[in-house]
Amino acid sequence: MIDILNKLFLFLFLLSTLNIIRNVFFLIRTIVDKERFTLEKGELTILGISIAYVLLILIDGVNL
Repeated sequence: MIDILNKLFLFLFLLSTLNIIRNVFFLIRTIVDKERFTLEKGELTILGISIAYVLLILIDGVNL
């Protein structure tokens, strides 16, 4: 059971990291194009959760 949870947490960590990388890429692209970077409410919520999860993993680690 713990092995399944560890795999789930790793999967969530990878998805969160990819989401952060995607948004950073879009931010850099809009800065280069001199446009305004906007996020919808749902996208901003998901980005916030992703950043919080990655910071939590980096600070605390996964302990089961």
